Amino acid sequence: MRRRLVLQQGLLTAAAVSAVALGARQEHSAALPSSDPVRTDVLVIGAGLAGLACAQRLRAAGRRVLVLEARERLGGRLWTVRRQGVPIELGASWLHGIDNNPLHHLITRELGLPLRVSADQNRLTIGPDGRPWTSARTTQADAWLASLARRAEQQAGPDQPLSRWLPPQLSPDQRFTLIADVVHELGAELAEIAADAPLGDGQPLLGPDALVPDGLDRLVQSLAAGLEIRRAEPVRQIQHSSGGVRVRTASGLIYQAQQLCCTVPLGVLKAGSISFDPPLPPPKQQAIAGLGMGLLDKIVLVFPQRFWQEASWIRNDGSVPGLWSEWLDLTPLIGRPALMGFNAAETARRLSRQPDADLLASAMGQLQRCFPQVEIPAPVDLLRTSWADDPYALGSYSFPAVGASPELRQELARPWSSLVFAGEAASDAFPATLHGAYLSGRQAAGILLG
Repeated sequence: MRRRLVLQQGLLTAAAVSAVALGARQEHSAALPSSDPVRTDVLVIGAGLAGLACAQRLRAAGRRVLVLEARERLGGRLWTVRRQGVPIELGASWLHGIDNNPLHHLITRELGLPLRVSADQNRLTIGPDGRPWTSARTTQADAWLASLARRAEQQAGPDQPLSRWLPPQLSPDQRFTLIADVVHELGAELAEIAADAPLGDGQPLLGPDALVPDGLDRLVQSLAAGLEIRRAEPVRQIQHSSGGVRVRTASGLIYQAQQLCCTVPLGVLKAGSISFDPPLPPPKQQAIAGLGMGLLDKIVLVFPQRFWQEASWIRNDGSVPGLWSEWLDLTPLIGRPALMGFNAAETARRLSRQPDADLLASAMGQLQRCFPQVEIPAPVDLLRTSWADDPYALGSYSFPAVGASPELRQELARPWSSLVFAGEAASDAFPATLHGAYLSGRQAAGILLG
């Protein structure tokens, strides 16, 4: 989604498909465990953007690097699915703030891929009465949120929930704006979000956001080129000391290295899916426990023809708050009539338990509400995500939970023993973004290189 969208009125702060990397030496683990450990200089856990960026920098410095990836595919929470050659992003979609985003240069200059700037202000909001919001109504709601965000950022503390800073009686328009521009942006309920970071934490995202029509898997392929990557190799235990690390995977294989970079998502760390021996020190454990893991799920519906009005965003201000509140028109991006719908936080968790047929009926019901005069055709294709149920993600991206502070992200990124953590949750500058993960991985490599 559009992380910390800068509203015109003045907000302060700015399913399984393999994505096989070209040129990467990718190996499946041996079917039978070996008693002899696999040795290398540095182990990198996770082949998302952070892990790949870390491994490439280490490799360029002459280190022997081995990447262990739990999935069959690469990319982690960056997940590009190709339907009849058309790329559809089921994970991260946007380059946020391209003016201060290093991935902008990498994608456009080094890979030569075009970008499509996201027209966030080109939106159509359908109210509960079935009528579109006027521009004045939209401006008023945006201005109210800008004022609320400014006051909370300046006066609130991290130990207060954002819900405490809301007026006693929210208007329907205010409630919808909070859902669309805060709950969906952070993937969390208002009572879970720290009041001093109502639009997310980190540095301002400068400039517009952009989409990559050719698919973000092209970026993954580039970063994976030349690396030794073992897929389908979930890590279960990390033994570490000042003398090195030993890693045990689900297959029973043992890997040994002098150093390790762990880039698994925050949700996996919070669940304790990987055990550390000895246990991580209390400050590290507190950082993992204190940061929040948000949830944003998608559905993509491909139709035989377009039935909706031309707008980048169709916003559904319906009678059920938070249900299919936003739809992105993918047609200009992929060249096929398609809509991408979003649900976040508790609404996403509830819908993730529904079978495809029920989920589709719910989505189509809300689209029909928005366009009552149109006979909506049955979609010809459906794709969906359930990130909270994905054992190798357990959520979509981190957010500033009540009680959290930037120091928690700094602590997570601080090296300890012979290991270091990286990933978007370990980025205090650009959390919950692709370039935050990328920069965190490169920073971790710099630490390991000394």
